[in-house]
Amino acid sequence: MIINTERFQLKSLTTENVTEQYLSWFSGSKEVEKYIDFAKKESNIDELVRYVRDRENRGDVLFLGIFSDSNQHIGNVKYEPINLKDKTATMGILIGEKEWRGRGVASEVVKASSEYLGKTYGVRYIDLGVERGNTPAVSAYKKMQFEVVEEDDNGFKMRLDLK
Repeated sequence: MIINTERFQLKSLTTENVTEQYLSWFSGSKEVEKYIDFAKKESNIDELVRYVRDRENRGDVLFLGIFSDSNQHIGNVKYEPINLKDKTATMGILIGEKEWRGRGVASEVVKASSEYLGKTYGVRYIDLGVERGNTPAVSAYKKMQFEVVEEDDNGFKMRLDLK
């Protein structure tokens, strides 16, 4: 499955996409280690392959690699779980390649993938959790029209209404 945006291709992520470069996104970056659960533990390529394999071909998961026009894998967006009954999907996104951060990748990817979710799965709301200290992400999500629906000491639950 492929979703084209202006600058990117979003492709179903498979174990074939798991490379040492992809694994490198989870180490050496305090920013990533602080906010991405997979990065909070010591990981290796086999664990990353297992993580991706566990999500392949599941009806309640849409796991997409973000690829540049030169076919460089620069990040991922994942919707897990997709709840058909409640018409919701919980999103996580990682722009792994540092040079692509802050360049509008997330907003372009979320717009295209959320439109796909709405048309294909009937999803009406996209939820996400974000830690309070991750101010760049909070700011980016607010620009994308996500609204804070819950708040606790650690962070926010945000929701995008696809209308």
